[in-house]
Amino acid sequence: MKNRALCIALLTVSCFATALEPLHRGDYQQVLDQQPRPLLVVLWSVDCPPCYDELAALGRLYQDGEALPVVLVNTDTLRSSDDVAATLQRHNTDALPNYQFADPIPARQRREIDPNWYGELPRSYLIEEDSTQGHSGALTEERLRQWLQSLPDDKSQHSF
Repeated sequence: MKNRALCIALLTVSCFATALEPLHRGDYQQVLDQQPRPLLVVLWSVDCPPCYDELAALGRLYQDGEALPVVLVNTDTLRSSDDVAATLQRHNTDALPNYQFADPIPARQRREIDPNWYGELPRSYLIEEDSTQGHSGALTEERLRQWLQSLPDDKSQHSF
């Protein structure tokens, strides 16, 4: 009886678990290719307090029903997957596309994303058909809302 209850509890928890995909070296471009443009890629870490502000803003936008063309990429190693999943759930961003660096040496994956990026967080990239614009520092909810509101008007002139 105890085993049955434990199995039911584990199945219930797993139904609500965050869909956190490992991002292996060489996968980044494939992830981008599967997403529509424009796209916002947000890189973050559990050790980055400003990242939490940005995740909270994205979570509020998502809760407000905004269609978010966003991919979240956690830059911590897979050893911190439980903390990453809990953080995503806490900020209501666990339903968004979520990836986590799978290489034990994160610098290799950072170089793959942007050879000029040295790991400062939060880091975001606005990716459009013909351009990519990088931004270091947290994006505010106001700035994210402005960007989202600009999407239907002119898809060729977006900026952070």
